[in-house]
Amino acid sequence: MNPPTIALLTDFGTKDAYVGMMKGVISTMNPDAKVLDITHHIRPQQVAEAAFVLWSAYRYFPEKTIFVNVVDPTVGSKRKIIVVKTPHHTFIAPDNGLLDLILAENEVYHAVSVTNPQFFLKHISPTFHGRDIFAPVAAHLSTGIAPAAMGNNTNLQHRHTSFVSVEKSGIHKGKVIYIDHFGNLITNIRIAKPFLITTQFLDYDFDSLKRTYSDVDKGQPLCLIGSSGLLEIAVRDGNAKDFFGVKDGIGLELEISVN
Repeated sequence: MNPPTIALLTDFGTKDAYVGMMKGVISTMNPDAKVLDITHHIRPQQVAEAAFVLWSAYRYFPEKTIFVNVVDPTVGSKRKIIVVKTPHHTFIAPDNGLLDLILAENEVYHAVSVTNPQFFLKHISPTFHGRDIFAPVAAHLSTGIAPAAMGNNTNLQHRHTSFVSVEKSGIHKGKVIYIDHFGNLITNIRIAKPFLITTQFLDYDFDSLKRTYSDVDKGQPLCLIGSSGLLEIAVRDGNAKDFFGVKDGIGLELEISVN
């Protein structure tokens, strides 16, 4: 039986050796482990950004994937590291909100607070739990060791999603929650049907919802439903973040009117 996939998400970047060391630990403990990267370019310490990226990606990974998530501004403190088993996947993360979107839409079969040093490296750096705790715990889980062995059971409350579902006519307010590599402004608005809508963002009014980027001329802004299923503000062959002159658009509000 093939071991489950291990998927890594961090804010470590790829300039330094941090990610390589985590992979080295995993490969040493389980040479058969298949390790994939989600991304290592979460902006430093941006837990909410990591939560969104994980939420947008996890459903496309194989059944039983072990997701190792290390965006951990309070590393070395008393914050907990948790292992959460859901019907289809297992997640390892600091208990800092990174798993909130996952917990909002998945049943939790089992959750433990990671405390058993038997599954850590021998020497623990207070500043690099990704290498010394997260990576070895993931490697051990991938060999079939149960989450229960990693520590004590912990109760996790169901988290409420921050998404705004638009299912009827009226005025709906949302905000930008993520900016991707292309400068597209991704919002927390879900639109259930292809409504006729108008959108106001900053001083710009969009009079319709487009189907794809090529529905407008080059350099023109548009709003559409992006690949994550959320309302997105974009610029064809351009960068919406730059077009609207926002240094960091996270949290910027917008309003849509559904006819």
